[in-house]
Amino acid sequence: MSTETFEPYGVPDAFCEALARIERIGSCRRLVFTVTDHSAPGSLSRAVVAKLVVPAELMAELAQMIAADRPEPGSAFARLPVDAVAH
Repeated sequence: MSTETFEPYGVPDAFCEALARIERIGSCRRLVFTVTDHSAPGSLSRAVVAKLVVPAELMAELAQMIAADRPEPGSAFARLPVDAVAH
């Protein structure tokens, strides 16, 4: 059984250069992504461009997908309830 994926409105892409930090939010994790800010000459600073909140139990599966260059999630996503972070 597969879950239908749709985009009810245009979700913009965000170009990211680095994962700046991972924050703990209860049973979830917030991944904070950045790009280099070139507006301040002579200083190295990063601008946050995206924050992604996911259930902590999916972090290992995400890492495996990235490492294996897999476009589709494995069984961990299939086991996740539809409203997993709704509470």
